[in-house]
Amino acid sequence: MAFPYLVHSNFEAGTEAEWSSETDVEAQLDFPHYTELARIPGMSAPYSGAYCMRIRPSDTADHTLTHTSIDIADGATAYFRFALFAANDFTGTADDVFSIFELQQAAGTVEATLGMRVTAATNALEIGIGDGTAPSSYVGFPRGRWVIVEIEYLCSTGSAGTFTLYLDGAQAIALASLDNAAAIGQGVLGTQLTLATTTGTLLFDDFIMDDARIYPPNKRFPTTARVTKTAHVFVGRGCIEGATILSANGTMDVYDTDVANTNDAQAKKIELNTGGNFVSNDFVVNFERGCYVVLGGTNPYGEIRLSRKSGSECGPTAYFSDGAIRTYALQRTVRPNNV
Repeated sequence: MAFPYLVHSNFEAGTEAEWSSETDVEAQLDFPHYTELARIPGMSAPYSGAYCMRIRPSDTADHTLTHTSIDIADGATAYFRFALFAANDFTGTADDVFSIFELQQAAGTVEATLGMRVTAATNALEIGIGDGTAPSSYVGFPRGRWVIVEIEYLCSTGSAGTFTLYLDGAQAIALASLDNAAAIGQGVLGTQLTLATTTGTLLFDDFIMDDARIYPPNKRFPTTARVTKTAHVFVGRGCIEGATILSANGTMDVYDTDVANTNDAQAKKIELNTGGNFVSNDFVVNFERGCYVVLGGTNPYGEIRLSRKSGSECGPTAYFSDGAIRTYALQRTVRPNNV
């Protein structure tokens, strides 16, 4: 397993900056802050951090991100994992099959597809995989909660390819004897081939590619967070009692902010170089707006240990649920300077 991962996008910049390109002619793809999502009834906060990717299809246009570092040589296996949320309003008035992630040759020919299907008569939503431009096998997909989607793909030009789908860690579909015309040269995330009658919201978060099985996180809101990429460990009020750089190289700065402002020196709480370690059993470091970790240097990664203390020194420790994040986010409408 590569560490950090071969490709990792958590959308924490609030843009597509981590990707090679974006296609979104009809402007249905964006990267909302959690305070925006909190104003929508029934919507979730991002799976982690303060931002995620959102697509609201209501047309036949593509709403996608392309990453040209997603390459799989003939005979090689790659693994992908991301969090996917289908809102309760995601529906269609006609049967629809569409793509949400494609593995393509470098020139754009589709070799394998992860897609979804809406059945209008029953409003059933399914997810599936297939060899080529459309899924061939499906399983049901729930609305209204985050699901960890994983795929394992063996690229083969000799009819020995495999394609496996896992949902929340459990194998859901396995295909074999697939034949690639050529090696994979790019990955495309987002909706393609939707009908104009398919509407609602899909959220995507924490996209990872690696050379070994990644598996779901142990918890969505862990009390000990391994940070492999600049990211928010939590948003809202909270506190930590430890921070450590685990990599042989790099730096780790910890800010009290829930926006990607790495230049605000007054917001910096902890600054660590390689081998640095902050540990405290007697006091905690408080955060009013959110714990934002900035990694720098060569292949850095670190660990943040959230405090288990209770009481006023930590404030509410309620960033452990969607509801608590929503409550905090809505409070910010009356505290607009708390950014």
